[in-house]
Amino acid sequence: MIVVSGDGLVGRDADADGIEEAFRHTRLVTLTGPPGAGKTALARVVAARRGARVVDADAGPAALAEIGSSGAEFLVVDGCDRALELLVPYVGVMLQRRPGLSVLATCRQSLALPGERVVALGELAPGHRAELLRRLGVTAPAEILGRADGLPLTLVLLAAALKRGETEGPLLDLLWDPHHDGPPRHAAMRTAIGWSHEHCTPGERLVWARLSVFDGGFDLEAAQAVCGGGDVTHAVAALVDKSLVMRSETSEGVRFRLPATVRAFGAEWLVRAGEREATEHRHFRHFRRLARRAEAEWQGGQLRWYRRMRLERGNLIKALDSRLADPSGADDAQDLAGTLWFLWACCGLQREGAAQLARVRRAGGSPGPERDKALWTAAWLHAALGEPDAAEEALYACTNQGPPRLTQVSAWVAAQRGAFPEALRLIRDAREGHRRDADLFPGFLPSYPIIATTLLRMGDLARAVTVLREGRELCATTGEIWTRSHLDHLLALAALLRGDVQAALEPARDALTVARQFGDVPASAAGVELVGVLTGNGVLLASADRAWAGMDGLRSPVLAGVRDRAPAVAAAPGLDLDDAVDLALTADEPTEA
Repeated sequence: MIVVSGDGLVGRDADADGIEEAFRHTRLVTLTGPPGAGKTALARVVAARRGARVVDADAGPAALAEIGSSGAEFLVVDGCDRALELLVPYVGVMLQRRPGLSVLATCRQSLALPGERVVALGELAPGHRAELLRRLGVTAPAEILGRADGLPLTLVLLAAALKRGETEGPLLDLLWDPHHDGPPRHAAMRTAIGWSHEHCTPGERLVWARLSVFDGGFDLEAAQAVCGGGDVTHAVAALVDKSLVMRSETSEGVRFRLPATVRAFGAEWLVRAGEREATEHRHFRHFRRLARRAEAEWQGGQLRWYRRMRLERGNLIKALDSRLADPSGADDAQDLAGTLWFLWACCGLQREGAAQLARVRRAGGSPGPERDKALWTAAWLHAALGEPDAAEEALYACTNQGPPRLTQVSAWVAAQRGAFPEALRLIRDAREGHRRDADLFPGFLPSYPIIATTLLRMGDLARAVTVLREGRELCATTGEIWTRSHLDHLLALAALLRGDVQAALEPARDALTVARQFGDVPASAAGVELVGVLTGNGVLLASADRAWAGMDGLRSPVLAGVRDRAPAVAAAPGLDLDDAVDLALTADEPTEA
């Protein structure tokens, strides 16, 4: 099923090593994984290495006889899930009677025998997926590859579809090959998954179908809220045990995920059951509640909520999609899109957020506070993207023109147009409103970078530094780290403009460290560029230029001016942004002030 290179499989060397390591500690290893993970292929490679026999569980009672009559010290028993009740007790007895026997079993779930060790196969890494397809003689378009998962059988059947010239339609409709040389159940992904579906209980099938609405994973709380109908813990656990739901440990706790093909199969059954609309409504309501909670707690838990909401990015977009697909869902969509201002604006998703808000706006929606909030968010993002015309258009579309947050964005736009006195007047008015409304964030604190940037562009370094230090002190008092990082970056720019290169490096690196923590690509690119100027490092400057490509408008004019005035450095190859950030945080300090 998988292309073999020597005695190994594409992307499975580490799994083969894991099997060998497990046998150093036990005599029974079970190789598990979802339908199409390549359990049989890997088990046969291990058998070939050891010169061992392979017993096919499809043989039923004959398989028992083959196990019992074999005098081998190592056996591979393939497909135990197809005769689980028959084989498991017998394998257990044979291991007790024959102390020299070791067994490698393949099964979609654990055999639950004493001493068993499980090696679970997952999806292939992106590089291995490309290598497998290359060996199969095809190159998959990015769009279709993005819809598929990394299960080897998926890729083999996808290659067959591409050779037939088929790229359109539902994913499972593409994944078949009548000429497949493996078992008949592997000739179509729908058949391979269908076998597992038949061996689930009705309750597990229903939970599986409802879980198909998730995009990008979920936690148990979300599964409970979306699936409904009582406690789903046992059903989720059973689906994990049957390798239909993948479980992983993350910094935010235990997460679950369905491979794309398993998810597509469940989605078909959700439609057949007539439950898609109701399940999608529960999905939307859960993630709107989560977004509202994150918004309310953002000020005191920014990094925690950043990590959580970036994990839920796929689900948040899916929630928007489901409401935008419903003619009556425009109000819900604009409510969620506006509530997510912190994700779009503070987590490096300015471009994506602007695109999502544009979709929401095209869908219509009722005038009112939710619509104005979505428009304010769009205006903020367009200002951050260096698009003052689009920002002003969004501001003018608001029903209520009074809120200080709108005035603050207007100040930002005025500064971008070079109307610096007007910008300072507007930001003063906005700050008075923020004080009145007790709006610390996203109101009062983000006003500091706007004022400081305006003063820097006016050449008033002394006032800019005073504003920056005041803002940074308030950020430290309130625990605000996102705004503080932007103030640190501006402090570094101000120090550089004063000619104090040594004083600039520490705040520049402090800002870059926080930008990385928030996954903020534009802020990271700016930090890399600034440290490159401060250290005269050509690799960092080339890396920044590489990162800025495709991010038109996000580079600040102050930074651009600093770069233009910086001494020329020798040309150098650029790095990926992550590697460039690593280098920027450790690059040698300048030797001259």
